[in-house]
Amino acid sequence: MAAEVEEGIRRTLELMSRLGVQGEIIRHEEESGRTSEGAASALGVPLNRVIKTLVFTAKGRYVAVVTRGDRRVNVKVLRELTGLKKPRLASPEEVEAVTGFRPGGVPPFAPAGRIPCLVDESVLELDWVVGAAGSEYAGVRFDPKTLLAIGFRPARL
Repeated sequence: MAAEVEEGIRRTLELMSRLGVQGEIIRHEEESGRTSEGAASALGVPLNRVIKTLVFTAKGRYVAVVTRGDRRVNVKVLRELTGLKKPRLASPEEVEAVTGFRPGGVPPFAPAGRIPCLVDESVLELDWVVGAAGSEYAGVRFDPKTLLAIGFRPARL
């Protein structure tokens, strides 16, 4: 598993470099961060500082949403903002196909430039957050305003 974690981190760092994203990688190999609650526990940070990258789809269209770990996405608002008629969470295979990473390890900036990306305004109110770093056993701490600089659109989701 260690080799898989390191490969995910390497790919995340490569992506960060390409996008000009600054951040700190935090390994937590003793405890999975596959869920927001698990990540908060593994990292020793409040749940509202953990962010999740969700991919929604409808009729072959995709959109990424970054929101806080203690929040849920309002699908009605998502429909209105994106025009997706009946959005559903993408399958693990679809997530990997459109982001290049498996669910639980999708870095928040992975979908940038690949599919439309939204960031919940509550995320932008914080000075730092932690998202996945290519594995459910690693996180990246960074300034969420960085997401705006790489093309994310703010929204109240």
